[in-house]
Amino acid sequence: MNVLEGMRWGEAQLLDKKIDNARFDADMLLAEVLKVSRDKLYFERDRELSSDEENAFKQWVVRRSGHEPLQYILKSQEFMGLPFYVDERVLIPRSDSETLVETWLELVRQEEKQGRERIKVADLCTGSGVLAISLAYYYPKAEVVGSDLSSDALEVARVNAGNLGVPVNWREGDFAAPIRGEWWDWIISNPPYVAMADYVQCAPEIFREPFMAFLGGQDGLDFYRRLAEEARTLLKPEGKILLEIGWDQGEAVCGIFQKKGFMTQVFPDLAGRDRVILAR
Repeated sequence: MNVLEGMRWGEAQLLDKKIDNARFDADMLLAEVLKVSRDKLYFERDRELSSDEENAFKQWVVRRSGHEPLQYILKSQEFMGLPFYVDERVLIPRSDSETLVETWLELVRQEEKQGRERIKVADLCTGSGVLAISLAYYYPKAEVVGSDLSSDALEVARVNAGNLGVPVNWREGDFAAPIRGEWWDWIISNPPYVAMADYVQCAPEIFREPFMAFLGGQDGLDFYRRLAEEARTLLKPEGKILLEIGWDQGEAVCGIFQKKGFMTQVFPDLAGRDRVILAR
């Protein structure tokens, strides 16, 4: 089997199993086996695969055919232009969450113009650590803490922070327990916000990811209610909260925080859908 034959075979196998983006996924798997970029596959289409390369590629295609997420097979996902390690212990980072990081960077740089520099940030439900690490990477003046209930997830987060050389203080515990007793300039999170009725209709790949990273209760709003209830005991007087939300949750989440006396603002993602809420 040469490279071109492998590309066609892999695509056909994935299409037969109704895998979305079959051609892209087959190409990415083959490129990883050969340790080249996807673009270079086309320049090496006549190259013959060794028996080890062919076997590895076929095994990976079988795994992807069973709806195992591509990122878990490749053990990687890019986020904010940075390479992150991911496996089945953590939620796969989505580009939607980049809106939260970009919004935070814009807001905090505006504050910096007013003479505010060193800030304390807590990332709740940190998972693989992509939010906390991205904030610390792109804004080194921040003192960043990432917390999670899952010790397995925090192991992945520590690997990512080490790989990128970014200092983050990792803490284990449920919800806000790891950050209580301190005053924070910012609390950020991409929390579980999928409603039960929506979760059961998700694509098969979703069920390979940690369910507690998705489910936000019957209506998806449990986390927001808990945080709104406790936020004033965690934030400095000028402290703020920045959270990812589902595209149809802007009004509901704003209402939850407004009832607790917060002013709110919603920011859209690149598709123009509600994606991030600021509460102050």
